Amino acid sequence: MNEDDGDELARAHLAGDPAAFGALVDRFQERFYRVAYRVTGDPDEALDVVQDAFVKIHDRLPSWDGSARFSSWAFRLVTNQAIDGLRRKGRERRAWEGRALEDAGEVREDADAGLVAEEQAGIVGQVKAAIAALPPGQRAIVALRHYEGFSLKEIAEARGCALGTVKSTLHQAFRSLRRSLGDETLAAVGRGREDEHGP
Repeated sequence: MNEDDGDELARAHLAGDPAAFGALVDRFQERFYRVAYRVTGDPDEALDVVQDAFVKIHDRLPSWDGSARFSSWAFRLVTNQAIDGLRRKGRERRAWEGRALEDAGEVREDADAGLVAEEQAGIVGQVKAAIAALPPGQRAIVALRHYEGFSLKEIAEARGCALGTVKSTLHQAFRSLRRSLGDETLAAVGRGREDEHGP
């Protein structure tokens, strides 16, 4: 996760600095959007999630006691907002239209050097379909782990759950992805077994 966790700006806002909350929005809106997009799969819905989450963050910031990093506390609100929105609409298993990877070029460098562009595009499509089948809670944890670079401990803070729950959820997610994709495809996109229980 980015070393800048927003704690100082959050404290400045609580101390009455009129510019601090706008600076928090500037600092985190893109990261919040990325996670919301990967959970919802819909760009408009992701924008709504981020907007609603910032309203909640503003309203609830006085309840933040600093025992968790601001970023972890705020990402919990964002991911909960995204998951709750999907559940309210009864679309937990809907077809995921978002991109699981930014594009075929993000297939990691340690992937088979012999893969041609068509094969890479095929892998990206398979990953999209496999992630689409994951429940939103699993998608959220996969997004935090592999797209935002959160440690397992940071994910536990951000999701408000035990470390064991995060490990179990990642294990379930990758078991589902392995069933859909196979170990070879998972290895090609750098999402192999070693990531399930990493630090």
